Amino acid sequence: MRSRSFLIAMLLPLLPLRLAQAAETVQLATYYDYVPWFVPGRPSAGLNARLASRLSEMSGGRYRFVSVYIPRRRLDVLLQEGKLTMVVAWVHPRFFGDPERTRYFWTGPLMDDESLVVSPRAAPLEYDGPDSLRGKRFGAPGGHRFPDLEPLISAGEITRIDVPQIKNALQMIGAHRRLDFTVVDRSTLDALKHERVIDAALLHVASRPRTASYQRSMLVPLDQPALYRFLHSAVALLRSDSSWFAPPPRPPDKQAHKRPAQ
Repeated sequence: MRSRSFLIAMLLPLLPLRLAQAAETVQLATYYDYVPWFVPGRPSAGLNARLASRLSEMSGGRYRFVSVYIPRRRLDVLLQEGKLTMVVAWVHPRFFGDPERTRYFWTGPLMDDESLVVSPRAAPLEYDGPDSLRGKRFGAPGGHRFPDLEPLISAGEITRIDVPQIKNALQMIGAHRRLDFTVVDRSTLDALKHERVIDAALLHVASRPRTASYQRSMLVPLDQPALYRFLHSAVALLRSDSSWFAPPPRPPDKQAHKRPAQ
């Protein structure tokens, strides 16, 4: 009996570790490598990481969600080849040609968003459909697709200029350099303002959005029905709990601490 009790005492400290090891690891992917979604080099920062942490807690040890970035081109290849094994967050069925929601599972909405047309304050544009952008230079992150603008881009009526990230396009527009407009979601524009990455005073946001308000959900592969059921239920709860969604405090303004020049 003593030896049995000793063995149990030795095993008890290992139970939490074994339970943690038993959790199924799920990659929670985003193809946005910028705020508010993802912060390169800071795996615990960004909205995608906060969502992964919250979902892991809600699963009660069944799943361990890990926030990852995947380029849109790579994601498209995996989808075309039927090799996607991860969950893709912050997306909408029309981003993936699945308006009937039959190619993939789709959770309920995580948040509402809308797409905006932004131009230089010094040369403002008002958006009135794709034709109103004819003859303009359009800055967009490489790999991102804009089906409504593609016919005009292919015809040479809009000149597309690829940039590394949307912040680069907005900074170029603020400086009135090379670009006439870009397309950015309100959530991203607000986050970049919050982080002081861009100077909003140099930008003009068209009064008419490029798209009506739309909902950002999660895409789940069809061969993961159990995972989908958990996520679908979790999202319904998350919509009523905005605490995980709140952005971190704004970084201090370094300029405010500098002594004025004499």
